[in-house]
Amino acid sequence: MNSKTKRPSLTALLREQPTVPALSPEEQQRIQAENDQKLYGTRLPGAPAGSLVPPATTPPATTSPANAGSGGGGIVGDRWIPFGTYLHDQVYLTLKQAEFWEPGFEIRKFVNKVLLTALAELPNSQQPLPAEQLAAVIKKINRTKA
Repeated sequence: MNSKTKRPSLTALLREQPTVPALSPEEQQRIQAENDQKLYGTRLPGAPAGSLVPPATTPPATTSPANAGSGGGGIVGDRWIPFGTYLHDQVYLTLKQAEFWEPGFEIRKFVNKVLLTALAELPNSQQPLPAEQLAAVIKKINRTKA
């Protein structure tokens, strides 16, 4: 007779662990804001206006007649929205080199600054969107948890 006790399988051990309750969206945003404050020195929601936020990295707040009276459902202007695009391999390599070698260099802040400068030279970029397109963009921005 075998005196060895039978060990449970790994999958059984994983299933027996209690589930961690999911965080509410408000709690996730609070934690994200705290992490951003620690990492990037950005202003926490509800912080005084003189908080640490480098002016070159903060996009201007956008208000338009379409979202001015929506009670906060419009574009805030100080959130980072994930945005993906394609770059040539040499440009990507150069960005990564700058990120590695330049103290304090952050790709997203650099890209944000360059895009703001380039968009300022395009007169049509300052033209308001039609109501349907604006509503779709605001809806997408508000769905983003960045």
